Amino acid sequence: FFFFFFFQAEDGIRDVERSRGLGDVYKRQVIKGLLKELEDEYALDNILPEDHPEMLRYNKFIKWFLDGGARFNKVKLRFYSADHRGIHAKQKLKRKEVLIFIPKELIITLEIAKEAPVGDKIKRAKLALLSPKHCFLSTYLLQEMRNPDSKWKPFLDMLPKSTNNFPIFFTEEEMEWLKGSPFQEQVKGKVKDIARDYAAIVNAVSEFARHSLKEFSHARMLISSRIFGITVNRSFTDALVPLADMFNFQRHQQTSWSYKEESRGFVVNANEPVSRGDELYESYGNKCNSRFFLNYGFVLEDNTHNEVPITISLDQKDPLYASKLKMLDYDDSKAIRIAEDFSHKNLVDFFSFLRLVKFRGDLMILYNFVFQQGASKRSNEHDFYETYHGTRFPPLSVKNEVRVLKGAISLAKNLLDKYATSYEEDRRILEENKELTFNQRNCVVMRAGEKKILLKLIDLAKLGLELIKLPFKKAKEVYEMREDKNMYRIYVVEMLFPFMHSLRTVSYTHLTLPTICSV
Repeated sequence: FFFFFFFQAEDGIRDVERSRGLGDVYKRQVIKGLLKELEDEYALDNILPEDHPEMLRYNKFIKWFLDGGARFNKVKLRFYSADHRGIHAKQKLKRKEVLIFIPKELIITLEIAKEAPVGDKIKRAKLALLSPKHCFLSTYLLQEMRNPDSKWKPFLDMLPKSTNNFPIFFTEEEMEWLKGSPFQEQVKGKVKDIARDYAAIVNAVSEFARHSLKEFSHARMLISSRIFGITVNRSFTDALVPLADMFNFQRHQQTSWSYKEESRGFVVNANEPVSRGDELYESYGNKCNSRFFLNYGFVLEDNTHNEVPITISLDQKDPLYASKLKMLDYDDSKAIRIAEDFSHKNLVDFFSFLRLVKFRGDLMILYNFVFQQGASKRSNEHDFYETYHGTRFPPLSVKNEVRVLKGAISLAKNLLDKYATSYEEDRRILEENKELTFNQRNCVVMRAGEKKILLKLIDLAKLGLELIKLPFKKAKEVYEMREDKNMYRIYVVEMLFPFMHSLRTVSYTHLTLPTICSV
């Protein structure tokens, strides 16, 4: 007997062939996705057509670079536009992997610039230049740019043609966006310094006059934004390093570089794993936006390393004015840069100097405080006048500290009043105005960063005034309740509270704390 059994196939069994088909579909989708990624990557790598002048210059540069012994097969240069580019990973990269090697022969060092015709004459003239290394490299750059047969031509042709994003080249209209900012004075100072160095060079090397001040200023900005400090043969030098100068900036230290004696070249390494196609960045270090803007032509939003200069001057109506002036070597003012990070030592310097300026009373009391904090203790007046060189000392008295805190508020408010807009208005402009130019936006970010610090200083001083009028225990309770207490720790915990605690055991005057505060 033969028995035939007919079963309805389970879905999974019935669809075996179909499942195989789905696998093929999946594979095709993966391949299609990879092809799409490659197409997108190719499109991104070819924003500019091959016959675009920038691409022609780039291809010549690459040939020169490789012929000179450089190696960079793991990275590529990608153009985002004709004047904006970045370095990207061609493959998946491991931590500590070498990305770029540039032999010494392809590096323009300070020594090369000094040995050039103009550099040599500058050396012999023994000019007192304000920025000697930048001047030597700038003059060499301009000489070689004029030389059609320069060995550096492929590299020099890749350097930016415009430096109009640097504030020293701003128009009057663009400078108006910095109205009220102390950064304006830094820009003016930079312009004067460059002009002074240029005049000194032209006076000593007459043939350099064929290069205009504008050309020299352009070269100076190229140098300041692209220079590397390296050690070659155990000697520190400054240099221009082709391709390594094309990394864009980010705060995080994604790459590191150094000159390697054993390989006689400049090496760039990855500090962490990097995915294929990702852009690679270099950190220029922790700097205030004033330095980034002045020397690199950009600023960072929410830069926690921002600073604002505040000038503190002696009061000419102060009965101790002449004595203080002598003690300060006849310089009646001092500019101190206050950092956004209030744990920075400059905040201590700021309050210390303001205590000196606001001090009223017996000069010998001030004298004793200065020497208690100084390196030695001497008694004659001559030594006293020669001692103050930024000496740090704690609050001198309750009355004086109240004057100091009120003085800090006054200084900050006076600076804020000079701006055409408030901090809140600047934030609104940055959020809502989509038509700002690159330079305009940088100016708003720059001035907003300064205002943020000044407002924080006012808040700190008001907190100090509130706390110093309270009994010590209550003051500690009030401080501990604040959510932002860590921001003001250096002043409150390390300066104000030790002083307030000392008042409970040391009698500075016969007056009680509330009485002193009311004076």
